[in-house]
Amino acid sequence: MARLLRLRQWVKNGFVLAPLFFGVELLNRQALSHAAAAFAIFCLVSSAIYIFNDWRDIEADRAHVEKRRRPLASGAVSLGGAAVLFAVLVGLAAVIGALAGLPTGFYATLGVYVLVNVAYSLGLKQVSLLELFLVASGFVLRVIAGGYATKIQLSPWILIATAMVALLLTVGKRRGDIAEKNDVAHSRRSLSQYNVAYLDLVLAALTGGTLVVYLLYCVSDSAVQRFGPSVLLTSLPVGMGLLRYLQLVLVKNKGAAPTDLVVQDPGLITIVAIFIAMFGILIYF
Repeated sequence: MARLLRLRQWVKNGFVLAPLFFGVELLNRQALSHAAAAFAIFCLVSSAIYIFNDWRDIEADRAHVEKRRRPLASGAVSLGGAAVLFAVLVGLAAVIGALAGLPTGFYATLGVYVLVNVAYSLGLKQVSLLELFLVASGFVLRVIAGGYATKIQLSPWILIATAMVALLLTVGKRRGDIAEKNDVAHSRRSLSQYNVAYLDLVLAALTGGTLVVYLLYCVSDSAVQRFGPSVLLTSLPVGMGLLRYLQLVLVKNKGAAPTDLVVQDPGLITIVAIFIAMFGILIYF
């Protein structure tokens, strides 16, 4: 049951908290409580969506090198047990939502997130290129939901940067799936429209684009006025993090599980910690 929840994937919901941190509202008690509620709701709803997706893909997962070990595909959890867990997750999310009293915009964004993911599970995952943008949109929607929950005005820069990073992670995962030949049964038709060489070019373009976008943000009037010229220094861990990610994907072939990289690779963990610490000093000190 615990594995069915995919607890490690909850790290993605950290994007819900980004507006709270970068919006200089980390010490605001109400904003903090709303952000915590929004994070909890996204964790519960995302796990429910994973259960739905695993149920839809149960036969295909059984023919997959890695996914055949999933609880439903392996038979470790029955369909009835999964249905009960799904209902509990949705119920808990509804209770937290009712108690938290979050703004309407948050629930509207959450609804869009659910619709996108259900459409993805029902067949849009088979449409090449579109499926990349659908997966990446989940990260952007998390940031937007976090902005609504905390009533923080989002900068276009944070949305653009989030979209670029999300696409980079998604393409890296697809590259890992193909390089490791995980889909031996060819259940994902969209994968047949990619190859390693193509995805390597896309990764290079997205890496360069992400760094350029961040540098432009650092020298923009809004960033300099808000954080001072020292904000440009934060581009160092950003550049290092991008290069480290490419190294893991292209050299060590570890792109198939990007979430694991963020929580397990010492290099990435250190770089992200340095980036957050640098921004924290600029914002709060």
